Amino acid sequence: MATLTKDIRNIALVGHSATGKTLLADAFLLNAGTINRLGSVQEGTTTSDYSQEEIDRQISLRASLMHVDQNGVKLNLLDTPGYIDFSGELIAVSHVVDAAVLTVDATSNGIEVGTELAWEALENNNVSPFFAVSMLDKEHTHFDEIISTLQNRFGDHVFPIQFPINEGPALHSLVDILKKKVLNFDASGAYTEEDIPTEYQARVDELSEKLVELVAESDDVLLEKYFEEGELSEEELAKGLKDGIASRTLYPLVCVSTMKNVGISRLAEILADLAPAPASEAKALNAGTTDEVIRKVDASEPTSLFIYKSVYEQHIGETTFFKVMSGTLKPGQDLKNVQTNVTERFGSVFTMNGKNRVELDELQAGDIGTAVKLKDTHTCNSLCDSKSMVEYDAIKFPNPIIRVAVEASAKGDDEKIGVGLTQVRAEDPSFYYEVDPELKQTIVSGQGETHLDVCLKKIEDRYHIEVLQIEPKIPYRETIRKAAKGHYRHKKQSGGAGQFGEVYLRIEPKPRGEGIEFKSELVGMNVDRSFVPSVEKGVKQETVEGPLTSSKVIDIKVAFYDGKQHPVDSKDIAFQIAGRGAFREAFTAADPILLEPIYEIEIKIPEDYMGDVMGDVSSRRGKVLGMDSDGHNQMIKASVPLANLYKYANTLRSISQGRGQYRRKFSHYEYVPKEIQDKIVAEHQKEKEEAHS
Repeated sequence: MATLTKDIRNIALVGHSATGKTLLADAFLLNAGTINRLGSVQEGTTTSDYSQEEIDRQISLRASLMHVDQNGVKLNLLDTPGYIDFSGELIAVSHVVDAAVLTVDATSNGIEVGTELAWEALENNNVSPFFAVSMLDKEHTHFDEIISTLQNRFGDHVFPIQFPINEGPALHSLVDILKKKVLNFDASGAYTEEDIPTEYQARVDELSEKLVELVAESDDVLLEKYFEEGELSEEELAKGLKDGIASRTLYPLVCVSTMKNVGISRLAEILADLAPAPASEAKALNAGTTDEVIRKVDASEPTSLFIYKSVYEQHIGETTFFKVMSGTLKPGQDLKNVQTNVTERFGSVFTMNGKNRVELDELQAGDIGTAVKLKDTHTCNSLCDSKSMVEYDAIKFPNPIIRVAVEASAKGDDEKIGVGLTQVRAEDPSFYYEVDPELKQTIVSGQGETHLDVCLKKIEDRYHIEVLQIEPKIPYRETIRKAAKGHYRHKKQSGGAGQFGEVYLRIEPKPRGEGIEFKSELVGMNVDRSFVPSVEKGVKQETVEGPLTSSKVIDIKVAFYDGKQHPVDSKDIAFQIAGRGAFREAFTAADPILLEPIYEIEIKIPEDYMGDVMGDVSSRRGKVLGMDSDGHNQMIKASVPLANLYKYANTLRSISQGRGQYRRKFSHYEYVPKEIQDKIVAEHQKEKEEAHS
């Protein structure tokens, strides 16, 4: 039977790396009877981390879909990577869920970079968070300090609806504020209830009263009743709690230990009872227009899907992960891809538990599922009933922060790299690549060194080739700072027809951004006007690869003011060559200068690391443009030459113990200092000589 929309809960498991998300997913499956033992990250036996690369690295690299039934409510669980390099997966999942469990390690200080990343993704997509303090069975836990830290960062809306008894290796009981009972868990995850011991009663009463106040504050009618009567009924409290979670005015915090199976079964109940069902409406655009429409998230509407992820696997092909936005999807159904205009037939419809597919008769609006072997459908595509075409908002993936050049180690494998790059980009839109005709390099970019390593390893494994990573060249620009003249005579005499052309040019700088301007100032009849386009063509060829470093020449005015021709030997090619030679001579005499790309970067770091980060920025010839605070972290804006940003993400993480993040975007071109220019030009000349020797 298909699950009705009202009985679906789409829940992301998010948080910093190694806070227990993957084992929490396994514990849900274990308690539901889907698996018969808890997996191990070290042994590579967890349900959601099933790819060989995840097993080898012992971290999640991509989001996995799982599901459990909780008393007739379907919990779709989407386990996400916590490692910052794979934040694209977190952002994609946040686009299609309604709630999230944000795990926090009980032995940590509470706020780690992955916690911040997860929070930002949930906030941007209006996802309701539940905090879960994990690993409470470990030594050196500090539950109360973590509550305080989370409340300082995210506000008093973070509210503990449970607290542990005997946290540490002896943990087996939790105090539950909603039930007002102690829950004693056995190894199977089941629990029995008992009354609150006297020593905890005051704390329970205080938390219960505070919870009622928070619930009342989220609803004006409840607040008025609470002021008048001083209490709320159980039904009012339950409804207010659910509404507060859905509206993100209340963030419940629970306690879990996967190794002891404490709190997991209760968390499943809480999610089924309190997490929001899929929203009743979804915004879209009428296909091919900018007209906004509201599509009801209802099984009776025309069918439409949003693709949030695709994964290529060697023996299966592409698996497409989607959310049913409206209507009902059944096997054999045809839907049209709004972006590619291709009609896709769904041979079978599945849900997943890690890599294991479970075939379904249908999926109703709000549910999440997968299909295989769709012809031309990728991440962010919308598929619809052909009579009712709408397009859903695309996922906003992060801009890249690291770039490297790649090439095949063996000649002849470049084509395979090209096919592989296209395939990986279709799977992971936070991975970017371009074949740069100017640099004559293939440049790949992404969210960090590990992200690029993983993406390129996919290509190596699929096509049995070796991909080399090298430092990318810098797209310098060449220009001049003063006016100058140049002259060149091209004369070639051989047995047959000769070549002759003589050109006099004058060049001068133009304001930045105005490009190359060529004009003829010829007077008299020394040169036939039919050769003016030939000279211009020669000059334009020379500006593609300038005299200093073979970089593009910009912002120069060129005047062809005199020359000579031969009645027989002058021809197009002769004046092209003469134009190039005259331009080179003039350029060399016009105080030539290199320009380098400058990027504006925004660094987000805890205040403790400000001094070290600012010093590092200065050492990279960076200029600090301003500083600000978002209330929790310091923000540094700076401009830094691209040449000094190679693998900067690694350095920043090293300086800030993994807490620093940065974004970057191209800003402008700026003069390269003379001593650095001399060095770059000398290196270029040396490379040219070596290439010709």
